[in-house]
Amino acid sequence: MTSSSPSAASGSQDGHILTYPGVLPQGRAKKLIHVNGVMSTPDKQHRDLEALAWMTVEAPLDIIGVHNSTQGFQNDMLECLLGKAELFGTWESRRTEAVQKRLRAYAALVEQLLEMQPLPLDCDILQQIQSQSSALSLPQAIANQLGFDFSLLKRLPLLNSMNLEDLSLYLYGNFPAGAPRAILRLAYEIIQAIRQGTEVMVMAHSQGTIISALAFHIVEQFFGGYAKWVSALHFIGYGPVIVFEDLPVPMRSRAILLQHREDLVAESLSNFRNTDLLNNVQTQLQKLLENADKLAQIIRRDSHHSASHYLGLTPEASSQQSAQLLQQWLTQPWSNAMFRSLCFSRIVLETKN
Repeated sequence: MTSSSPSAASGSQDGHILTYPGVLPQGRAKKLIHVNGVMSTPDKQHRDLEALAWMTVEAPLDIIGVHNSTQGFQNDMLECLLGKAELFGTWESRRTEAVQKRLRAYAALVEQLLEMQPLPLDCDILQQIQSQSSALSLPQAIANQLGFDFSLLKRLPLLNSMNLEDLSLYLYGNFPAGAPRAILRLAYEIIQAIRQGTEVMVMAHSQGTIISALAFHIVEQFFGGYAKWVSALHFIGYGPVIVFEDLPVPMRSRAILLQHREDLVAESLSNFRNTDLLNNVQTQLQKLLENADKLAQIIRRDSHHSASHYLGLTPEASSQQSAQLLQQWLTQPWSNAMFRSLCFSRIVLETKN
C-alpha cells in the first residue's frame, strides 16, 4: 500500500464519497463504508481512512468514506438532536403508520437513484433526487449543499411551541432529519453493494452512528420482505451516540458498539431519551448553547471521544486497545462464536493507571 496526500477537492461536500489513494476500491468481495462524526473535515476523514487501510492491510477490502460535513459545533449538535428525534420515532413502542410511511418514502427516493446511472462520487444527492422529481422541493434549511443553516432557527415564528419531531418535519420536509445527504448516500451505497453480492461493513464515529442507524432503517424498508439483506451487513459504532433501540431489530444482532468510559460526548448523547423530546425546542437549544463551548473543547482536542483516540492514533493504552479490537473486528470472520457473543453489545473501555 502506498501513502499519498488526498485531493482536498475530493468529497469536500456533504454526502460525497471519499477514498484513500493507497487503497482505491477494486471490486473486492468485502467493502468497508466509513461515516465520520461531528467536527470532522475531509482531511480528518482521510486520516481515518488511512488508519483503517493500515489496520486491514493483511486482509484487504474496499474502503470508502461517506462524508458528513461540518458547519461548526452548534450545527453538528443540532443535526444530532434532530436525527435522534427521528430515530426515536422508529422505536417499536413509538412507531406509527406516519413514521412507517416516511421511511417507505425515503426508500423510494433511494430506489429512484438506483435506477439511474451510478452516482458520481462528488454529486449532491438531494439535487439528483430533485432532478428526478421536479415536484419535490428542497426546504430552505438544507438547500445549501454545505449543510444545515442554523441561523434559520432564529426566524421560526412557532419555535417556542415546537418539539424536536415537529421541527424535523418543518426543516427537512420529505427528507431524513439531521444529515439527509449523508444518510441517503449511505443507504444507496449499502443497497448497491448488497445487490452486487458484496459483504458490507459499516463503521461510524459519533454523529456517523446516527446517520448509519437512519440509513439502516431505509435499507430495511427498501428490501421489504427479503429478510436475507441483513446477512451481508455488519455495523461497528465507535464513540457511539445511539443505543441499540435506535437500530432496526434485524441489525441489532449484527452490531457492536465501542465506547470509552470517559467518553462524555457519547455518554450524554446516547442517553438522550424520550422525555427530552417532549420539551420544546427552545429549551433544548438553550441546553445546547450552555454546553457548546465545553463539548466543543472536548471534541477538538484528542479526547476520549475523538476518532483519533479510537483508531489508535494517540499514545494512551486505551487508544491502542481500541485499535486492536477494531482491527480484529474488521479482519476476522463474524461467523465465529466470539463475534456472535459480542454482537448486540456495547463494549466499554477503561483507562488503565
